[in-house]
Amino acid sequence: MTISVNSAAESHADHRHWKSDVECWGEDIENWRMEHCTAIVQLQEAVKRINEHGKALDEHAHAIASLQTSLEAHEKNLAASLQNGSNEAVDETMKDQHARQAELHLRQQNAHERMKKHHHQAMAKVAMLKSALEQAC
Repeated sequence: MTISVNSAAESHADHRHWKSDVECWGEDIENWRMEHCTAIVQLQEAVKRINEHGKALDEHAHAIASLQTSLEAHEKNLAASLQNGSNEAVDETMKDQHARQAELHLRQQNAHERMKKHHHQAMAKVAMLKSALEQAC
């Protein structure tokens, strides 16, 4: 690309325009630096939230293990109850235990669905951010 200069006045006009561009670019860079610092703080907060999510996953896994233990104990109690009595009739205590076990299971099922939805949404957003940052480089 060649640029021809027709006069000193045009050259001075070019210089003023270039100087204005350089000043604008400097302002852009300062703004970008401030945004960059804000982004770092936001990413650190996001990492904190992701770590909290990991702790929530651990708690959820513990709750599921507890539910499994409770279910196994309930099953043993039911089997023992049926061995001691009629196979057809379940006593009131076992009915109450079964109702409590059903409620525990339902609460855990709902918690699991909430956890699954949150996890998938969070991981998708992290993947999108990672992809966007990789493409920018």
